[in-house]
Amino acid sequence: MTCALMIAYALASAACASHGTEPSGPPLVVAAGDQQLGKADAHLGTPITVRVVDATGTPQSGAVVTWTAGDDGIAEPATSTTDAAGEASTVWTLGPDAGVQHLTASSAGYANIRFSATAAPGDGDGPIIAFPLTTFDGSGQVVHPDFVETPAPWAGAPRYLVITPYRNGIAAFENPSIFAGTGTVSWAPPDGVTNPIATPSTGGYLSDPDAVYLPDQNTLRIYYRGVDAGNLIQMISTTDGVHFTDPKLVAAGSNHTIVSPTVVRRSATDWLMWSVNANVGCTANSTFVELRKSTDGIDWSPPQAVTLSQKGYSLWHIDVQWIPSRNEYWALYNVKTGGSCTTPALYMATSRDGVTWKSYKSPVLARGAIHEFADVVYRSTFSYDPVSDDIDFWYSGARYQAPSYVWRAAYQRRPRRRVFESIGWESRSAMAVLMPREGVPPLLDPP
Repeated sequence: MTCALMIAYALASAACASHGTEPSGPPLVVAAGDQQLGKADAHLGTPITVRVVDATGTPQSGAVVTWTAGDDGIAEPATSTTDAAGEASTVWTLGPDAGVQHLTASSAGYANIRFSATAAPGDGDGPIIAFPLTTFDGSGQVVHPDFVETPAPWAGAPRYLVITPYRNGIAAFENPSIFAGTGTVSWAPPDGVTNPIATPSTGGYLSDPDAVYLPDQNTLRIYYRGVDAGNLIQMISTTDGVHFTDPKLVAAGSNHTIVSPTVVRRSATDWLMWSVNANVGCTANSTFVELRKSTDGIDWSPPQAVTLSQKGYSLWHIDVQWIPSRNEYWALYNVKTGGSCTTPALYMATSRDGVTWKSYKSPVLARGAIHEFADVVYRSTFSYDPVSDDIDFWYSGARYQAPSYVWRAAYQRRPRRRVFESIGWESRSAMAVLMPREGVPPLLDPP
């Protein structure tokens, strides 16, 4: 996160700095956990990690690192010893006050290094933070985020955001790209990666990426939709976050019949894929959700309709995840009305079996929540932390700036309890902001 973003969105006016050093030797190296967002009086989602190296860059094992948390925070453990990779970690519990907080790492013979984090009120929603991305087309405009985490860091980072650029709504730029990070709002292409990671072999464009990690194979699969003469669901994979296989066709249908495929792997032989069948695309008066099953994530069954719906709307793009600690599936989806893809809101639903779903009355997020999302809230993704009971959301959306829409991504952390309380009852204020701004044309080309 940049200092400008910290100043704009942090809940305290403390000055922001990424990390500093003391002139007592070569600096420690930040390996993970800097510039996170969290809740006051709660631990951060990513451990704080430093790497100790010598003057040649060789990792140093056995070095003792001391952790000192300011702002009445706690570092556990207070000291740790570097492993064979030269890395040592601690879990940082933020202090009780909202705003920017700091933690210092020190080791004999090395300059201190300081981490920063922004604390939201412990029982409240975090701020919605629009964050920048450096896209291959230079626009920074993006849509369709999908988040995935790998237990072992690849290319220097354990967290990945797969997303498609969408400069002013031009589909030709809509090719899956990958970004790596250690926190929530600071993302960059992994070292050695040149985005996009997939391009169409003929005409059309690529869209709707969805990432799945296979822990037993240490492999990341990325599924996406090719749009040309039909819908072609393809898959590429990587074992290091840098090198990707050639695409493999896994499903096909006529145009707009397999929109926004989202894949869940329950086990090596239990795979599920939900998608939206829109038949004719944005002009469709209604859509419906279908489920395919597979034993390997490659060969899929014919689709079956499921009960997932939202009163008064049609679903357009969807992200489904299995939540083991709660023994249920969660779906996050944007909705539309007939004749347009100007989706005004994002909703959630839950299911025990993936077929029968319970939807909720009010949206998770509606357009107008931030300046960047004045007119559209689009395909979004999430991650649930059962320890803190928080949900991290990565949103996408747009604001109309004549003559086109401008697309951005944003992040927010919310307590699960507050999310489900807020969506469970009818909200008049939420319904009011679903009305479009005057003079904004409908979005007719489907991203």
